[in-house]
Amino acid sequence: MNIFYYLFKKIIYDGSKKERYSLGIKGKNPLFCIGINPNTASPNNYDNTIKKLISIVEKNKINYDSWVMLNIYPQRATDPNNLDIEINFNKRIHLKNIKIMNRYIKNDSNILCSWGTLIDDNKRPYLKNCLKSIYELLSKKNIKYFHIDELTKDGHPKHILFARTDNGLNNFEIDKYIKNI
Repeated sequence: MNIFYYLFKKIIYDGSKKERYSLGIKGKNPLFCIGINPNTASPNNYDNTIKKLISIVEKNKINYDSWVMLNIYPQRATDPNNLDIEINFNKRIHLKNIKIMNRYIKNDSNILCSWGTLIDDNKRPYLKNCLKSIYELLSKKNIKYFHIDELTKDGHPKHILFARTDNGLNNFEIDKYIKNI
């Protein structure tokens, strides 16, 4: 999609230097992507994760006209080791994250799951709990879940940066996944 295309779209951005809840281009039929936590991307400075998401939307432009990046935990960290550890879990930003997701994700939305293996981090078991509360909110809506490439050996959807995109979007059995994490 070229720059001209985006001139007529509404930028979605909820965030600050320390947190990012959403980043995207709003259209009539967006592909939502849920990662683990945000990096440095902003509306004027896309990182490699956002660039790859845009490329996935471009390959699937029959189905999607826009994209929105969301995360399980909204704390910005370029290195996962800098994410809050369990004792520092910030419930306030988690609840705000849920509220913002609910604002954007509607019935019949499509979500690309892309959180990778960090969800299993023993120092941050709250990540699984955050995902479960996001799932609980979204399970009331008619949502289709996808992943790209193969799942990891432990059954997690690969992070978008480390996944091949040439096989398109694959259905992700989120109900089964949530029961097993």
